[in-house]
Amino acid sequence: MIKQKHSWGIILFSISILFAGLCYYIITAFPPKSFTAFYEKTIPVIGAILSILSFFIGHFSYPRVHNLKVYLAGYLTGITGCAFFLLYKNQESYELAIRGLALLNFANILVFLLLPSYVKYRITRRITLSFVAFEIVILSLFRWYPGSIRWAELLFVSKLLTLPVIFGALWFVLIVSLSIVRLKRSFFLGGLFSGCALLYLFMWTLPLVFPNPTVIHGQRVLFVFVTLYLEIGIFAHWLYRMEHRISYDPLLHIYNRNYCSKIIEEQSNVKTAPPFGVAMVDIDHFKKVNDSYGHQAGDKVLYQVAQTILREVIPDGIACRYGGEEIIIFFPQKRAKQLVGIMENVRKSIASTKIPTKRKKLSVTVSCGVAHRELIGQTIMDVIHTADKALYRAKNNGRNQVRSGKTSTRSLKKK
Repeated sequence: MIKQKHSWGIILFSISILFAGLCYYIITAFPPKSFTAFYEKTIPVIGAILSILSFFIGHFSYPRVHNLKVYLAGYLTGITGCAFFLLYKNQESYELAIRGLALLNFANILVFLLLPSYVKYRITRRITLSFVAFEIVILSLFRWYPGSIRWAELLFVSKLLTLPVIFGALWFVLIVSLSIVRLKRSFFLGGLFSGCALLYLFMWTLPLVFPNPTVIHGQRVLFVFVTLYLEIGIFAHWLYRMEHRISYDPLLHIYNRNYCSKIIEEQSNVKTAPPFGVAMVDIDHFKKVNDSYGHQAGDKVLYQVAQTILREVIPDGIACRYGGEEIIIFFPQKRAKQLVGIMENVRKSIASTKIPTKRKKLSVTVSCGVAHRELIGQTIMDVIHTADKALYRAKNNGRNQVRSGKTSTRSLKKK
């Protein structure tokens, strides 16, 4: 992948401090005794709406940022938020459930930090579904089997120097430290997850600041703020990555020829030092698709093929539109032998994909050629020409196959 040189997110983290202060102001300026309806009706409705919105933000984030952490964060925040605002209201073990949820959300943030950012879409879905199923079981136990949450009595915060407070502080420090190590160039995600941890820590220690039942109302407000904060952070993450959109092909949603040229000219952040692999992909008989089913169908085929390639090569490869129906994939630190296996998976995935059009579902195949840069003196164009020749061998030998080539060293001898 491209080596990103982007911010950890100190500004976004500062916003979480502002949110914590704003929450404190709301609780003190609008006492729950005087504004009962606001805390017991308005806040839960707002919280439930924002929690449901988190599902959609998480789900629709993947086609834009391809990040497992963001995808999973949207889903799990939505689940815990819905549980908090819709399931635990007027329940005897409400206070215990709040502590259990706070601990669960601390654990979720740690999971976000430890999981990889970029994996294939099918793996992203499997991981997310597994965590969603697990948390639904946990939250159901909290709600319908109050005895399962009795252990949370041990987490009651009464004084500053108590084990629960020390535990919460150490957990927060751990999360911030991990985020700095793992997400220091992550389009603000380090600051975002650390900010969420700060708000959960404030929720955890709120009994030190307010007495009951003000604490419960304050925790409701905090849950609204942390959900809103996460959604703002995800949008900031999207917007900060918009700089890449000028390098995107609007039809295929992969990098365009302009960005491809930057890689070829070695003017991008992509590591092009040997070994550096290149794969050329061409759709077999694409002209027949356009002639038989129209250009709209052809566009759908192009898009589906590009997205299938993208899902299969992330996080190892960078896919760009090279021209027409040709797609080029750059693989830093990969050799041709490794690329053959990767591109075989791409070829099989495309061949098994049914692409819906107005008239019928289409199936297409692709031919692939691969090569790699073996020596620093070889240009990337040398490698592309070699991969292109391998592609044409694949086409001449029956299509729907992967062929490899060895980059020539003749240009080096001339020098």
